[in-house]
Amino acid sequence: MRFLYLIPAESRFRLCIESRWEHLRRICFQRRRRLPCGGVKVIYQHCDLLNQSGFEAHPVHLGDFTVDDWLPHSSQPITDREARRLATSEDVLVVPERLPLTAEAFPCRRKFAFVQNGGLVEKATTGRRYEDFGFTDILSCSNYVSEFMATHTSLPRHVVTNGIRLDLFRPAPEKRKANSVLYLKRKPSWTMGREAVALLPTGLQQRLHVVELPNAQSEEEMAGFYQQADIFVATGFPEGFALPPLEAMACGCAVVGFTGGGGLEHMKDGETALVAPDGDAPALSRALRRVLEDDALREKLRQGGMAKAGEFGIERMRRELVAFAGSVTAAPPPAALARFG
Repeated sequence: MRFLYLIPAESRFRLCIESRWEHLRRICFQRRRRLPCGGVKVIYQHCDLLNQSGFEAHPVHLGDFTVDDWLPHSSQPITDREARRLATSEDVLVVPERLPLTAEAFPCRRKFAFVQNGGLVEKATTGRRYEDFGFTDILSCSNYVSEFMATHTSLPRHVVTNGIRLDLFRPAPEKRKANSVLYLKRKPSWTMGREAVALLPTGLQQRLHVVELPNAQSEEEMAGFYQQADIFVATGFPEGFALPPLEAMACGCAVVGFTGGGGLEHMKDGETALVAPDGDAPALSRALRRVLEDDALREKLRQGGMAKAGEFGIERMRRELVAFAGSVTAAPPPAALARFG
């Protein structure tokens, strides 16, 4: 029995974080480079951990691209064609939530929709449910997403909580720059970070060193930026889990911002982060100001965040993933292939 994890190709459309020149350069000169993406990283983590734990798992690239320049991994990807030739009815197919139609091409009797962002579900399923596309189960990256899916499917739901490399994402106080503020140009809502800073009193703005970082860095590069930042502003929503603020916490940042829903698993308001309602830039600015003006609060959030991040290491992810895979392999497969439609 194999686990086949499908990975979509990078869109050739211009991304929200790209200038026209950056988009043109990527399309013309970096055709095979798939830009860094947390969802892809999680899939590779699953495959690596499963292979290390005695299972067989393959990342399946739905297109000609590579992640080698930004994501260290031990699992070797295979192509869509290779996967379809390899797959049998006994194998397990894991499909990103936004690609339900791709499941039909595989003979696997166990088909899991891997939901990492509930915000993509309704558009992807166009008014239907995953069971209508032949899926047998739902796999989620957080309890938040699993609970969301309870209202969108009657299929069995499983959770493997995302984890981070605590050996890489760790504090480095000697690198931290006082009053440095970091946010990622990661989703269209990233501009609310800029807006929140602009709403601060002029005198406070002048004290800051603001870094607007494109989300196109390797894990090692990201860890370095987090370690230099005093405050991390989480601007993404919706989120299935919100990896960036968790990684920032692990590196010793005081975190302020939006949870996107999924971040509620680790962003505990007043304890590990100061939380603002999703999409509310003035509230985000007020929270940022509080942290900048209150050293004791900032240190409380920093310490609370580091402690909370320690609960989400790779070993926890491995345990949950192995338990999930073990339950799948032990259970009898569905009697017959679910029919599409």
